[in-house]
Amino acid sequence: MIKAGCYSDEMTPKERMAALLAGTPFDRIPCSINPSYHAARLAGVRHWECYFSAEKIVEVQLASRRIFAVEAVISGPGLHGVAEAAGSTVIYPKEENSPYISEFAIQEECDLDRLVIPDPWTKGRLPLHLAALQTLMERLGTEVPVTTNVAGPFTVAANLRGTEPFLRDLYHNTEFAHRLLQYALQSTLAYILEAAKIGVKVSIADPTASTSLISPRHFHEFAFPYLRELISNIKRLTNCAPSLHICGNTKKIWTHMADTGAGILSLDDTIDLAEAKAAVGSLTALMGNVKPTATMFLGKPADVIREAKECLRKAYDNPKGYILALGCGLPMKAPVENVHALFQAAREFGRYPIDPGRLN
Repeated sequence: MIKAGCYSDEMTPKERMAALLAGTPFDRIPCSINPSYHAARLAGVRHWECYFSAEKIVEVQLASRRIFAVEAVISGPGLHGVAEAAGSTVIYPKEENSPYISEFAIQEECDLDRLVIPDPWTKGRLPLHLAALQTLMERLGTEVPVTTNVAGPFTVAANLRGTEPFLRDLYHNTEFAHRLLQYALQSTLAYILEAAKIGVKVSIADPTASTSLISPRHFHEFAFPYLRELISNIKRLTNCAPSLHICGNTKKIWTHMADTGAGILSLDDTIDLAEAKAAVGSLTALMGNVKPTATMFLGKPADVIREAKECLRKAYDNPKGYILALGCGLPMKAPVENVHALFQAAREFGRYPIDPGRLN
């Protein structure tokens, strides 16, 4: 199998991504994947140490770049960090499991009135990420994008209130729901303001806003306005439109997602990239959507390459650009060989000029 680095790139990942977003020529399709857990294991770092140490975050991201030649490095509060800084309790397992919330900050409506906007330099684990981002910018910022990942306001609100109570609020206490969403937005922006001073880019995931959980009408009323305001501020602060990922079949809200101002829509593997290209490809770049479980975890390198070629065939000519990636997060136990295979596919089959015949 061809490993990362066996194909010579003419551009750095930072140059490539800037060209894609600007609509100017670039050498090949970018590949976006975050194999932090795998890099930690290969570098001898216990994955849970990164939850508590900026130095370990940096060590693992440097290992990701060295081992896999990742095309971006990342550190950020993710889905839980802003809610944790505001008062929710997050458990960080030492086993091979993802963090989860054990107690929500807002049990009663009056609890919201007691909350203040968390200081990104003192609350929760936000300071760890800001410190890691500063070091990553110093070490790698000239060659690869340094990115911080945040949850969208709808997901932050759910992580402060609890998903089921918050979804009930949408029906029975709409004024409170909007107040909570505004608090979630402002808390996220407080972190973004400090991250932007470091010079990083931003990615947004808003999985609780999925139409698997809420209707398109509720998305437009409760998720869209706050995402649009968040993205507008990110563009103002960073001079770059963020990416936006929402889990599940987002077909009914593609136009809304594009109208948020996001520069890239990251699409779940339930989505047909060709359909998305036809619907919103003239409005935004697309990213995705190799299957994380069926292909990356359960498949072989040949399966990864085959599916990556299918994704390339459907979306390489998207008018606003295309990035090869997964449909969602990389499973912790996915084989390392499959990670290398995805990068291989981008380097071997995504190089311009692309020959569509090689993608069949």
